[in-house]
Amino acid sequence: MTGFVSFIVVFGVLIFVHELGHFVAAKVTGVPVTEFGFGYPPRIASLGHWRETEMTLNALPLGGFVRMGEDDPTDPEGIANRSRWVRTFCFSAGALMNLVLAAVLYSVTFMIGVPTPYEGPGAGIYYVAPDSPGKAAGIQPGDNILRINDVPVCDSQHAVDIVHQHLGEPVVLRLQRGEGELDVIVTPRVDPPDSGAIGISLDLPLREQSFSLWEAIPLGVRTTWNALRSMVQGIIGAIRGLFPFQISGPVGIYTTTREVAQTGIDRLIEFAAFLSINLFLLNLLPLPALDGGRLIFILLEFLRGGRRIAPEKEGMVHAVGMLAIIGLMIVVTVIDVQRLLG
Repeated sequence: MTGFVSFIVVFGVLIFVHELGHFVAAKVTGVPVTEFGFGYPPRIASLGHWRETEMTLNALPLGGFVRMGEDDPTDPEGIANRSRWVRTFCFSAGALMNLVLAAVLYSVTFMIGVPTPYEGPGAGIYYVAPDSPGKAAGIQPGDNILRINDVPVCDSQHAVDIVHQHLGEPVVLRLQRGEGELDVIVTPRVDPPDSGAIGISLDLPLREQSFSLWEAIPLGVRTTWNALRSMVQGIIGAIRGLFPFQISGPVGIYTTTREVAQTGIDRLIEFAAFLSINLFLLNLLPLPALDGGRLIFILLEFLRGGRRIAPEKEGMVHAVGMLAIIGLMIVVTVIDVQRLLG
C-alpha cells in the first residue's frame, strides 16, 4: 500500500467515523441533517443524497462536517432549537466515536500480534521521546536492546547502568527488531531531561504475541485509556513549558503515515488508533468552530440559568474561529513543507 493511499484510507476513515457519530446522534434524537460533508467548503461535488441528507466533497482537506441547523434559530427542528442534552449528545458524539474507533483498532492490533513482555535477557523499549537522541538514532518502540558496546544486556537496569557509564560518549546499541538485528549509534545526554539520557523507557524484553478476540478487546480498551492519559499529560507538560508543542498539518500527517505504512499493516492500524485519539482530544478543545467550542456555549447557557447566547452571535463566533483554524492550518502546512524539504 503506497503512502498516498494509506493516508487517504486512514484520514478518510477517521473523518468518516467522526462525522458518522454526529450523524447517528442527530438521527437518534430526530434532528434533521441537511449535509454530510467531507472536507470544508468550497464544495467540489455532490456525491448524492440519502433521504434528506446531501453527501458532498469539499476542497479543504482539514476534516468534515454534518449540517444540523446549528446556527439557524428559525428552523424548529434544527439542533439550535433543541434542549441542552440533545445538543450536548449530538456535538460530543463525533469525538466519542473516535475514542471507540481507537479501542477497536487497538484490539485489532492485539489480534494480529503485538510486542508483549516476557522474562529473559535484554531490555525492551516501550517508548521513545520526541526530540531525543534515541529518536534521532532511529530507535523504535518494540525494539529490544541485546548489547551495548558489545556488552550483553541482562535486564533494563543493567542497560541503564551501562549507558550512565558513557554519558556524552557515542555508544553502539545492538537492537533486535522483529526477526532481525541491527546496530545504532547514539550519544547519551550528560544532563538529560525527565525522559532520560537517551530518551527511551525500558522494561522487560518484548516479543510478538497475538490474542483471541475476547482477550484483545479489554487490552484494546486499556491501551486506549493509557494512550489518552499520556497525551493529556503531554499537553499539560507542553502548557507548563516542560515539552515543546508539536503540531502537524495534513502534510506532516501524510509524511508520518507514509513512513509507518512501510513498517507493516499492524503498525499502520496502531498509528490510525493513535491519530483517532488525537482527533478526539482536538475536537473537544474549547475553541470556536470545534465541538468543544460548541459545548462551551452549552455550559455558559447552563451557568446563566438557561439564558442562551443568541444562535446568530454564536454562529458568528464559530465562523471567525473556523477562519482562524484554516489560517493556522495554512501556517502549519508551510512549516511541514519546510521540514520535509529539510
